[in-house]
Amino acid sequence: MKKLFLLLFLLGFLFLSNKMLAQDGKYLTNRIMVEGIYKRNLGNFSDVWANATGGYIGYGIAFPDHNLLILRTGFISNSLRDGVNYLDASSIIIPFEIGGRYYFVDDKFMPFVQFINGLNILFENTNLEGEKEDRTLVKYAWQFGFGLTVNLINNLNLDVGVNYHSNFYHTEAMNTGFEYVLGIGFAL
Repeated sequence: MKKLFLLLFLLGFLFLSNKMLAQDGKYLTNRIMVEGIYKRNLGNFSDVWANATGGYIGYGIAFPDHNLLILRTGFISNSLRDGVNYLDASSIIIPFEIGGRYYFVDDKFMPFVQFINGLNILFENTNLEGEKEDRTLVKYAWQFGFGLTVNLINNLNLDVGVNYHSNFYHTEAMNTGFEYVLGIGFAL
């Protein structure tokens, strides 16, 4: 009797697990995305602002043939390079971006390439020369990168990626660099 009960319990558990974790073969769906980022700035901009941290929240709209349209905004805070002593300096970026991803396969592990562009609103209280001046700038920005989406369960996925980004800060001091992304997505 114990063996029968154990067998029925195991079969029931496997059936319910399969129902909860099974996918219908279509992993690419509309989704809400929340991503944390670390940016390593390059060039003259990085002489003052070494790196940045922040995050994005976005909405992805799935299209046939492995495409995802992305609309997102976020908050990014730049950090001064060690040895740069600008008192109370800050540089904050609020991005408003649109772009897309191309997924090579629609499966549990989905490698992708992406291109994102849009406008960044920059709030700074100190320029690159260390002079205090409150400014709000609106600059075009773009990024190109690659990554991997891992579908964990029915409606939850994990994203990892690397992007090259460029923000047209100043002609002589472009805000370029590499962005490292870790995020989660909730399928709708």
